[in-house]
Amino acid sequence: MEMYILAFIAGLFVKAVDWLDDDRKSKHPVKYALAIVYGLLLGYLIAFAPFAALFLAALIAQVFARKVDTLAHRIGFTVAALSLVYFGFPLVDLVLVVGFLCLAFLDEVDFVGKLRPLNDWRPFLKVGAVIPGLLGDWAYFIGIMFFDAGYHIVDWVGQRFVPKPKATAKKKRR
Repeated sequence: MEMYILAFIAGLFVKAVDWLDDDRKSKHPVKYALAIVYGLLLGYLIAFAPFAALFLAALIAQVFARKVDTLAHRIGFTVAALSLVYFGFPLVDLVLVVGFLCLAFLDEVDFVGKLRPLNDWRPFLKVGAVIPGLLGDWAYFIGIMFFDAGYHIVDWVGQRFVPKPKATAKKKRR
């Protein structure tokens, strides 16, 4: 159960960094500390969790999708990679990693038009994680659902309870 709780906490911290970087355009240094913590958590989960293949694939997909695009996320990614060196790289099923990698990459695609809601829900990896569940291994599905619960809680709190920064009016040049 502790691995799922760690996945939940990692989701909280990943989204907190996203929120600070992307939504708030914050320069507050707390985002770097959060990135270090989420990097350690992801590295630990990839090394030891029964759903390691899914988290490894999702981490690699972030690179291919060019989502490691801020200093804070580069720090988080680097810490996760260095954590794997420290904790040890897990033995994973390569077929699962490749399949999850493709699905995680699809979750990072920016859809337009009628498919735009897919950007918010990112269903591909979750749906793909059901397949091992149907074969008797629900760890992948439960792991990604715990991560996403943490991720979406931060998003929900940020949208509902944190006031948006006031727009600054640009002065006219004469």
